[in-house]
Amino acid sequence: MVYRLNVPYSEKDEAKSLGAKWYASEKYWYYKGESLPQGLKRWYREENGKESRGIGSDVLSFGGSNDTGKNDRNLYANYRTVSEVNTMISEIVYTTNEFRSILVKGEVTNFDGKNGRHYYFAIKDKWALLPCVMWDHTAAYALNFKLEKGQQVALSGSLEFYKEGGRAQLIVSGIENIGEGQANLALIKLKAKLEAEGLFAPERKKPIPKHPTQVGIITSKNGQAIKDICKVANKRNPYVQLVLYHVNVQGVNAVGTIVEGIKALDSMGLDTIIVGRGGGSDEELNVYNDERIARTVSEAVTPIVSAVGHQGHWTLIDYVADKRAATPSEAAEETIPDIMTDIKRVELLLKGISDNMASILKGRRLLIDAKLSELEKNSPQMKLKEKTERLTYLTEMMDMNIRNKYNSYRDRVNTLSEAINGNMKLIYAGYRDKPQNLLDSINSNMQLIYQRYSKRFGVLLAELNGLSPTAKLVGGFGYVTRDEKPVKSATSVKPGDAINIRMHDGDISAVVK
Repeated sequence: MVYRLNVPYSEKDEAKSLGAKWYASEKYWYYKGESLPQGLKRWYREENGKESRGIGSDVLSFGGSNDTGKNDRNLYANYRTVSEVNTMISEIVYTTNEFRSILVKGEVTNFDGKNGRHYYFAIKDKWALLPCVMWDHTAAYALNFKLEKGQQVALSGSLEFYKEGGRAQLIVSGIENIGEGQANLALIKLKAKLEAEGLFAPERKKPIPKHPTQVGIITSKNGQAIKDICKVANKRNPYVQLVLYHVNVQGVNAVGTIVEGIKALDSMGLDTIIVGRGGGSDEELNVYNDERIARTVSEAVTPIVSAVGHQGHWTLIDYVADKRAATPSEAAEETIPDIMTDIKRVELLLKGISDNMASILKGRRLLIDAKLSELEKNSPQMKLKEKTERLTYLTEMMDMNIRNKYNSYRDRVNTLSEAINGNMKLIYAGYRDKPQNLLDSINSNMQLIYQRYSKRFGVLLAELNGLSPTAKLVGGFGYVTRDEKPVKSATSVKPGDAINIRMHDGDISAVVK
């Protein structure tokens, strides 16, 4: 019977001295014997309230007790958990001497190089497959050749059952290369045969259409490959029609269904056909190394893209197909153009053109408005309007000045007249008692004075009228200007100068000869 022990690291030496052993691969201590020594009982761990079952006990007995009354509350109390079953298998494998040192030979498969520090691969024969692992410290002294797929090797090691994953694998302690594997030799021979017939020649490969409307897909309807292809296609170009031909991608019927699928879709006149699956081991991908599939692909009229496995896996269909993609997603990307990105790019370009045109039109509109404003400002109508307004203003100012002058002289005359009348009254009052002849003399003098001032007033009025610009203009005179400045002398202009002559009823534009 095997007892599993929970021994702290600090007490391992004591447990070892009492007969406990260390199970290295599963990382725990155990004791094998009919009964557990007293010294080891303190590290014994009970499971589910009962003793751990050991090798030789009724570990495989199932079913409930006949005492139904005791099991009413738990009908499945005697059923074991998955962990318990896998633990029992692990303990059987570990304690069986035949599994501790085993010799086995087979063909290397499922190996793409070191995974980190260690070597993970499998060996196979015609009917079965055995996973293997060789730790780096073992490879340092045991592996004296380059390990590759297809080699026939002889291995020594111990069998281990990985209970968490529920699988067995061989822990390799020694390895020898005993030649090329039969399956690999057959594949190499077939590949050389097809290559010699020209099936791999680049010149026979058909170009993949850049803008397909219908794309055929040969894969399993339940696999990840069709999901990946549909996802990429919908993202890049949802307008492309996808035609699925469901096939078995592995198993005894896989080759036949794949060949039928290629022929069926090829007869439909599609633009492109994708043949593939979502990766797998070498054995799972071996279907696509079949000669019938390779020849059917080479005979197809429709361009074919292979999408079998991943970057490190190559099958015969990859060499024969018109284009090879590492994954189904990559095949969809190679086959279906990214029209959605092109549409977005065109939309951005159209928006940019529209924005640029709007900006240009706005600038041109502002320029036109400025030119129109300048043209209106310099137009003859506007010039005439400005000159008319200025003439009106000057006329009003001139009339106002004349009225002011007239009123000033009139007020002065009135003042003088009133002063004269006042003086006359005083003189008259002073000479009222004088003889008549004196009065006559005074009256005569007053008449002379009045006549003199009246004449003076007339002269002033004539002088004032002579100074009036309007009177001069009415009399045939003109007011000459150049650049809106008065021409005061003939020497201030020269031949070719444009001048303006303002009359009382309008302007005359002239050029100096």
